[in-house]
Amino acid sequence: MRKYCNFCGQPMAPDDKECKQCGWDLSKNAPPTTDPGDNKARLGVVAGLVVAYGVMSFLIQGSPAEAREEPVRAPQYTDAPALTTEPVNGPEMAIGTLPQAVPSTAASIASSALISIKVADTKGASIQPRDALQYKFELPETDQKCRLVGSTKGIGGFGRNIEVFLLTDDDYVFWHANPAAIAASQWETFRGSETTLDYALPGPGTYHFVVSNQMSPTPQTVAVKAQVTCVR
Repeated sequence: MRKYCNFCGQPMAPDDKECKQCGWDLSKNAPPTTDPGDNKARLGVVAGLVVAYGVMSFLIQGSPAEAREEPVRAPQYTDAPALTTEPVNGPEMAIGTLPQAVPSTAASIASSALISIKVADTKGASIQPRDALQYKFELPETDQKCRLVGSTKGIGGFGRNIEVFLLTDDDYVFWHANPAAIAASQWETFRGSETTLDYALPGPGTYHFVVSNQMSPTPQTVAVKAQVTCVR
């Protein structure tokens, strides 16, 4: 059977003659006394043992563990998609040069058909004095070469006062503000009862074909036939 120290209460081997913890001689074992001095001594021994155990536990936990050599692991990465390059199509351009404007496909003619625009087709149009007839048409973006062709013919009144001319949209704005002035046309202005039309159109835009009776005090009646024709 195990036995315990009568002084500190620690377990002892059956053959021990004294306590290994507090050094108590077992030959002095006797029933516990009620002497206050003995009780105080016992408490002091127990407190010392508690402090000693606490210090030992702290030192054991605080001691550094032996460093163990671990193999260095290479970092794991997920497979990234390979970079691909795409050729750049387009003309070479110097740095700082603005790109050229791309014409609208809606306004361009991609068809192989030749452009033909009817501008006017009347057998007898009456023009009041100090007035004019104006035929507006638009030429789309195209690589075709276009012209305004046709004819005018006076069939009533003093037709020699009839003036015929072609204006761009900007020129028409200035002339319309003062129709009595000479029109600043980029093309030749015709006057007379009969005129053959043949105007080369420089490019896309809005045009105004005008048959004017500004020079006559009487009404005039004219036959007007005009259309845009294009070739490659």
